[in-house]
Amino acid sequence: MKKNLFLITIILLSVLSTTEAQGIFSRRSPTQKAADKARKQTPKNAPVPFNPEIPLGSRPDYGRIDFIWSSETAYTGVKKSGNISITTPSRYNAGQNIEFSTMLPLNYFVPNFMLKKSYTTKKFVLAHRHALYSATPGLNWAQKNEYENLVATSVVVPFILSMRNEFIASYPIGADPICSNGQPHLVLTGGIAIDVGFPFEKNKLTPMNEHFFGSRSPSLIGKGAHLSTRLRVDGRINNNMLIEGDIKFFFGKFFHKNFAMEQHTGLQIFLVRNTSLTVGYTASYGHFGNNNFFIIPTIDLTHYFGTKLKRDVGLFGKGR
Repeated sequence: MKKNLFLITIILLSVLSTTEAQGIFSRRSPTQKAADKARKQTPKNAPVPFNPEIPLGSRPDYGRIDFIWSSETAYTGVKKSGNISITTPSRYNAGQNIEFSTMLPLNYFVPNFMLKKSYTTKKFVLAHRHALYSATPGLNWAQKNEYENLVATSVVVPFILSMRNEFIASYPIGADPICSNGQPHLVLTGGIAIDVGFPFEKNKLTPMNEHFFGSRSPSLIGKGAHLSTRLRVDGRINNNMLIEGDIKFFFGKFFHKNFAMEQHTGLQIFLVRNTSLTVGYTASYGHFGNNNFFIIPTIDLTHYFGTKLKRDVGLFGKGR
């Protein structure tokens, strides 16, 4: 019995000594052991050395990267992101490729509340956009300031509700092969829309005899509808500079002729990473006022907010 106990004791000591030897002479070096120990003891929210603002394991988020897709393209932006602009639509993506936008604070004569729904195919981004607006406050303002080309001072301005229904198609060209973020160098966009106005009271308004207003007057004064078609190009010169250009054609019962045209060109420069300044011009051709041609300078300041697209997926991937 004593021999058996002695034999069992010898075997156990051999096993324990072997296990201990493996732990001591394992492949991990003392430096690796110290690193493992420090990793286990380091809180997950500990700051990165030399940059206390960034948690360990995190990378800075530099915000949006889809600036080339303007509000006039079919693209609706990234979920829970958007932009705030002075003279162009401010917009917000509420998810499910649904975008809300408005220009209410600045202009009574353009759509104030807009809803856009987009659909992404293999080659195109498609969208339909719907808008509600009323030119009544703007007409009252013009009448008070005696702008006879817009509205006569002798007529009663009724409440007018106007709406727009638009179909948009965008075609991206040349995604960046270096960053692989899915953002193109060029976006071609086409659109067709119909605007119609409904007066709620007796209406004796006449079509506006003024550039920009005259080509939209059927819906603004509640005297029928007008059709518009457009072609647009958005291009990327470099990471801090974009160019935009579009041409619009209007058809309807205007002051003189039933046709008008507008052309816009702009250069967008990013002052900082998510804020840009756009300068350019918009020209109108039509039989309004004393001249068939009229041109005005344009300027816009835009701030983008929200998270960037996933770089490993790009615009047409599942991570959008």
